[in-house]
Amino acid sequence: MRRHEALNPLSHHHHHTLMMAKDMKRVGADQSTKTYKQLIREMIDFWENDGEFHFRDEEEVLVPLYLEHLDEIETELVKEMLYQHAQIRSLIHELREKNLTSSYEKMRRLGELLYEHVRLEERQLFPIMEKVIPEKYLYQANGRFHRDSYSGF
Repeated sequence: MRRHEALNPLSHHHHHTLMMAKDMKRVGADQSTKTYKQLIREMIDFWENDGEFHFRDEEEVLVPLYLEHLDEIETELVKEMLYQHAQIRSLIHELREKNLTSSYEKMRRLGELLYEHVRLEERQLFPIMEKVIPEKYLYQANGRFHRDSYSGF
């Protein structure tokens, strides 16, 4: 799906997240290409260097801009996005802080949540935001987005 160029940094984060989510959903299964420990390290690295910043970009830059430009209040998708953020943060905290050395179920659940979350934003929320938010404000928001550690976007 073609994205407005101002939202490309967030979409690049999403692409990386989908690749990681795919591995997480398969952890412990025969088709898994990475060990649980590898995925925990990748998840922690991603979260500390990019994931938390990405959530803040959406919550503190993009969502307020979107809500400011709505003609009518349509917030269900935003509520769902924020709810998913809370669920993802909670699972990451559990996996990271409680040192769960073999919680395949929680890792798979995190992968599923990440996948669902990216699809919600890319397929539903971002297309609406692109229509509602004037282009000049999208570009201004872009200048405030965190650049990910993998691609520089």
